[in-house]
Amino acid sequence: MNKGRGLSRAERLNEMKRLYVQRAFSDIEMAERLGIDRSTAYRDRIALEQEYPFIEEEPGRYRIDRTRLISEVRLNPYEALFLYLPARRMLRQTHVANLHVVHAVEKLAACLQQPMTERLLQLTTAVLKQQKQPQRLSILEQITMAWLRQKKARITYRALRARRPLIHTISPYLIEPALWSDSVYVIAYSDVARDIVPFKLERIEDVVTTLETFEIPEDFDEQQLLRHTWGIWFGDDEPVTVRLRFKPGEATQRVKETIWHPSQQITLLEDGGCEWQAQVADWREMVPWVRGWGAAVEVLEPVEFRETLIGESRALAERYGWHVSSAPSTTGESTTLRDFFGG
Repeated sequence: MNKGRGLSRAERLNEMKRLYVQRAFSDIEMAERLGIDRSTAYRDRIALEQEYPFIEEEPGRYRIDRTRLISEVRLNPYEALFLYLPARRMLRQTHVANLHVVHAVEKLAACLQQPMTERLLQLTTAVLKQQKQPQRLSILEQITMAWLRQKKARITYRALRARRPLIHTISPYLIEPALWSDSVYVIAYSDVARDIVPFKLERIEDVVTTLETFEIPEDFDEQQLLRHTWGIWFGDDEPVTVRLRFKPGEATQRVKETIWHPSQQITLLEDGGCEWQAQVADWREMVPWVRGWGAAVEVLEPVEFRETLIGESRALAERYGWHVSSAPSTTGESTTLRDFFGG
C-alpha cells in the first residue's frame, strides 16, 4: 500500500480525483488506498474541493459529484454502450486480481452514464477479490513495455506439448486477445523459429527486456495475417475449407444468429438444418468449439477433422462403458442399439 508515497503531489491529487469520482472515501480509507497518512489525505482532499464539486455522501465520507463534474470525454448513449459492453466482458473474463484492468475500467466508467457506471464498478470490486498472480502480471507488463518501446525481449517459453522450455529472442509486433478465452498472445518474430509466431503469455515463464531495438516491417499486415484464423493460429499454408452440418431446430437457429467467422457461408437445408462453411487457417483450433455442439453437428470436411471427431466420440463412449462398433454396418442399418445394449 505504498503507492502514494512514490507519487509526486500532482500525481497523487490526480489519482485521488480519479478515485473520488468512482465512490465515496473517508480520509482513512483514502490514506490506506494510497499508502499515505490520514493528515495528508485530509489536506489533499481540501485542496481538491477548491476545484471539484464534492459532496458528503454520509458523515465523514466524501466523493466528487459526477452529475456536476465536466467530463473530458463526450459520449452519446450508444457510443457509451459499445464501450460498456467490451469493458464488462473483459471484467467477467478477468480471473486474476489485475489492478491495470480495474484502473482502466474505473477511468472509463467515469465517462459513462448510469446504470453503466454502477454496473462496471461493481464488477471491478469482484476482480480485486480474485486470486493474485504477480508473476503473470509482471510478464504482461514487461512484454507490453517491450512492444511499446520496440525493444527485443528474451523469453523462456514452454509450449503446450514441450518437455522443456526454449529461450527465444523476440521482436513483439502485436499484442492480441484470444477470441474464445481470456488468454493474451504476443505475436512476434522469433530468432528460433525464424518466423512470426504467436506466444501465449500464460506459457512465458520469464522475460528479460534487452537494449536492442527493432523495427516492425512495413509489409507486416496484421489484418492479412489473422483474416483466416479461427482464434490466433496462422501459417503460410493455404486456408482449408471446413464444412459442418447442423441439426434442425435450436442448433441451426443458434448458428444463424451469429457471425462465427468472417468467411462463413450458411446454406439452409430442406430438413430444416443447415450447412456451415468457412475458410480457416488451422481446423485444429476449431475442435473445442465443435465439441461444444455435441451431437447437433457433423463434420463433413476436411477428412482429418472428421476422423478426429469420430475417434474422440468413440473414446468418449468407451470411457462411459459404451463399446462402439468400429466396423460400419453392412446392411445399412444403424448399429447404435446393438452397440449400446449388446447382441
